[in-house]
Amino acid sequence: MEAGIIIEELKKYIESNILSGEVKIDGSTNLQQAGIDSFSTVEIILFIERKFGVMIPDDKLVPDNFRTLQALSTIVQELLN
Repeated sequence: MEAGIIIEELKKYIESNILSGEVKIDGSTNLQQAGIDSFSTVEIILFIERKFGVMIPDDKLVPDNFRTLQALSTIVQELLN
């Protein structure tokens, strides 16, 4: 699956379900600065596991992998391959 598709799916989910209405993000937005906290990160993990059918292993649950949508997309791509 292409990174752009993964980023777009994550972006739609996060903007609709987690962030307040006026906050917009893109692939390189620092998610923590945009308002993503630890509870939101758990929601994102659960969304990824449901949407893409992958389980994120413990060794991938590090802050750098959740910094941007691009970083999350890279993890999803690795797990899909």
